[in-house]
Amino acid sequence: MSMTQKPIGELKFSDLRVHYGTGWAVHISGTGRNKKFRYRHGMMTDLGDLEIYEWKSLLNALIEHHGEQEIQQQLRQWSRAECRWLHSEDEVEEYALSLHAARIFEDPAWAGYVPFNRQYRPEILETAKLVWIKTSCCPKAGQITEKQMEKAVYMDYRIRCPHCGRFGDFHVCTPEELQEEKEI
Repeated sequence: MSMTQKPIGELKFSDLRVHYGTGWAVHISGTGRNKKFRYRHGMMTDLGDLEIYEWKSLLNALIEHHGEQEIQQQLRQWSRAECRWLHSEDEVEEYALSLHAARIFEDPAWAGYVPFNRQYRPEILETAKLVWIKTSCCPKAGQITEKQMEKAVYMDYRIRCPHCGRFGDFHVCTPEELQEEKEI
């Protein structure tokens, strides 16, 4: 029994997490200069190299099995609105599925963690460890997670601005700064 033939109940999202995209030319027919090829697109996962249609099918079945259709729809909306490099609905769908397989919405180190969860799952932020910061590009204070701040150490102490998205220098706000900002 191959890994892709496992019952859906035995599959995990981590099994379908994308490591990188794959592809190669497949010879269909002919010889010499009359050769005909097609290009095969795939995704390398813990289950191996899966063709795109197979990966999508397995991931959609797993999402349905776990009743996570709503979060998948939210990831699609998020990808469509925030990821300007995605030009077609197929690209949006594949990207949202890859985010879902990676469980990105559960990772406090994800740059979009606070805005995504504020928009779609505000109850998650009630228990999140958040920090108020000000960046060099925007004068207004914004929230990030402690994990994002820890990650800044590896990025020359620069962080993604919660307002404009640019990477820049930052400082943690004092309670006095936050109070002054509220009074303005």
